Amino acid sequence: MTTTRVLAALSLVALSVSSAAAQAPQPPPPAQAPAPPPQYPIVRVGVLSYLQYDAELKNRDDYNAFDVTRAYLNVNGQLSDNIRFRLTPDIRRINDGSLAGSLVVRVKYAFAQFDNITPRAWIRFGLHQTPWLDFEESIDRYRVQGQMFAERDGLIPGSADFGVSYFTPLPNGFGEVHAGVYNGEGFGNVELNKQKSVQARLTLRPFPNASIAKGFRVSGFFNAGSYASDRPRRLGIVMGSFEHTQLVVTGQGVWATENPLSLVAPRDVDRTGWSVFAEPRQGLTGLAGVFRYDSFDPDDSLGVNEQNRIIAGGAYWLIWARAKVGFVVTNEQLHFDDPVRLDENRILVQTHVEF
Repeated sequence: MTTTRVLAALSLVALSVSSAAAQAPQPPPPAQAPAPPPQYPIVRVGVLSYLQYDAELKNRDDYNAFDVTRAYLNVNGQLSDNIRFRLTPDIRRINDGSLAGSLVVRVKYAFAQFDNITPRAWIRFGLHQTPWLDFEESIDRYRVQGQMFAERDGLIPGSADFGVSYFTPLPNGFGEVHAGVYNGEGFGNVELNKQKSVQARLTLRPFPNASIAKGFRVSGFFNAGSYASDRPRRLGIVMGSFEHTQLVVTGQGVWATENPLSLVAPRDVDRTGWSVFAEPRQGLTGLAGVFRYDSFDPDDSLGVNEQNRIIAGGAYWLIWARAKVGFVVTNEQLHFDDPVRLDENRILVQTHVEF
């Protein structure tokens, strides 16, 4: 019994010492040294490339070929807290002229960006993205498969142009505005005259704080431009979009009035069309389905000239912190109402590599 009492007493003493130590004030942790200020300029280099195998199934004598459809070297730099720049050479294949068949280098983006003009807003000056296509490509990630609807059917001359633009988010997450003044000819063409293009996009997110409905947005775009003083170049787009981890859906309508310089007998040409896109998917990574349907009438005054494009297939995506790889297989069909134009059908096997 004596031994038991001694052990019990020692246990009580140990518990008392432990409790007292726990209640004693602890010394404050050592102060951390403040992070050193960034050493400008900060330059990052990345790559975006699209590789493909194209197997034609109709009207091209079973043509098939491996190709590089896009190769970007993105150079992004930050000169100060509020000044950035970007330089992006673009490698593409030339299909006309003395360099036909060659891969050539041209500048796709070259601009300065001035941040925080107002909170979270910026101004870009130089050769940079116009308000619509870059936005649509942020929703439909299958630019590797081909151009977006308005660009593919010739209503927008490329995703970049020379000019100045302003972007600002709307308060409380209700959307954003992007507007600018550009040459209007696109990055691949020289400016022909003094005419400029005023372009603007308004995107509204009606339910920014809802769980699922916050993925719904409504966007409108308008281009007020001219080929010449008496030749309009106008385009309007309205699109509804829904983005979720397992599903992306868009639907859009386009309306254009154009009077190109190439017309022998000048007249205003009204053009209309619509497009739907859907991507059911496991998530940002993993398996995904791809479906797109475009319907376009290049001249409303003519009776039989509508064309319809069907794209269907699947993809598999791998995404890391600073890299992305996509494997995409699609069947693309193009049907023309005009009997003079031959229908097209092809299988495309493509990879999207970005880092």
